Amino acid sequence: MIEIPSNKINDWKSRKNGKLFISNEKFHRNAELFLSNFPDLKNQVSLSLTKEVENIKYYVTKKNNKFFKRIKADSLNKSIKNNLSRISDIKFEVEYKEGTLLDSPKTGGFDFALYDEEHNLVNFRNYCFGRRAVYNGQEVWDNELLKREEWADIANRLNLLNNNQKGEDITHPKYKPTIIGEVQFGNWGLLSYDLLKVLHLDNLVDLDLLIYVTASGELNQEISDGTVNYYKAEEIIDKYSNILKVPIWLLGVDIR
Repeated sequence: MIEIPSNKINDWKSRKNGKLFISNEKFHRNAELFLSNFPDLKNQVSLSLTKEVENIKYYVTKKNNKFFKRIKADSLNKSIKNNLSRISDIKFEVEYKEGTLLDSPKTGGFDFALYDEEHNLVNFRNYCFGRRAVYNGQEVWDNELLKREEWADIANRLNLLNNNQKGEDITHPKYKPTIIGEVQFGNWGLLSYDLLKVLHLDNLVDLDLLIYVTASGELNQEISDGTVNYYKAEEIIDKYSNILKVPIWLLGVDIR
């Protein structure tokens, strides 16, 4: 924890914004080689994590008659995601279901993802109308496409409702990598949960990269105790490197 003089408390609590910067990076399983093939992606993510963050909640705690700087993790998480939203085609709150990646308002999936939407929609089409289609495939298809205007556009462009092909699977090449990401400032136990989700998903889809963003430096001390941080994530990734076969770009962010 970082102590703050009592005469500086009001200044600290009155703050609303801050400036992020990347203070630590780790590339697991040749993640740097993957990113070298997608420099625009690397640049866009890096820029998103070195921008002004807004509407941050600053507060103080008291222990043994001393005051300590604190930052509300959820406000920082929300602001970082808002900055990431400027990345083209990025999706948030992404879950894997029946061969398809779905972005939804639910929590419990992955914070964000980038993937080939055409390839993904063909997989969903096969789930609804393919060789082993669900009995209510038309209803499932209609419900999901009503939520996503871009899916309807892709379906029309690829002619995915061709009645002559119902009852059989169709294939479509994947032209874009499948990337998932987490922005994690929560309880340290969520680190293991996040990595288990990645291991599970890697057995189901062709996963190309995990981007894992967490706190380091002073920010690590300003978020509540017992939370995920860069140093713990690095330790766990190194410890289980033999089973974590997915390339991981681990990013530690700090704040000015």
